[in-house]
This record gives sequence, C-alpha cells and structure tokens, in this order.
Amino acid sequence: MALEAIKEIKAAEEKAMEIIRKAQTESNQIVKDSDAKAVDEYKKIINEGKSVANKMLDKAVANAEKEASPIIANGKNEADAIKNVSAEKLEKAVNLVVERIVNINGNS
Repeated sequence: MALEAIKEIKAAEEKAMEIIRKAQTESNQIVKDSDAKAVDEYKKIINEGKSVANKMLDKAVANAEKEASPIIANGKNEADAIKNVSAEKLEKAVNLVVERIVNINGNS
C-alpha cells in the first residue's frame, strides 16, 4: 500500500511537472505572439501617422499654391508689361535720365 501511494505521488508529480512545462511553453508562445503583434501594431500606427502627415502636407501645399497663383500671375503680367514697353516710352525714359544727369553735372 505504501508503495502504491508512492507511485501515485510520483505519477502526480510527473503530471504536475508536465503541466508546468506546457504552461511555460504556452507562456513563452503567448509572449512571442504578443511581441509580434505589438511590432505589427506599432508599424500600423506609424504608417497611419505618416499617411495623415502626408495628407496634411499635400493639403498645405495645395493651399499655398492656390494663394500664390494670383501673386505669380500678377508678377508675370508686370514682367511682361516691362518687357513690352514701347520704343517711344523707352526713348523718353532714356532722354529723361540723360537730361537729369546732364543737368546735375552740368554740360559734359
């Protein structure tokens, strides 16, 4: 009877050790899976953040281009107006500059 009790105790201990080994294996697998899931979630969050940032940047660029468009057009119009000054106006401007220089410095 004592021998039988010892065998039962030993069997119970072996079963307990097997349960502990399985629990440790499962625990390690859960930790490993959790780490992988955390990395995937981190990458997902980073990618979503980058996507939102890119959308905001694109919107800001579009707004800036929209605001700058009339200014650029006005500048081009003014540049074209300067380029297209008639020969008569150009000659008048040259004569005016020469006249002022001559009047300031005397007859040179």
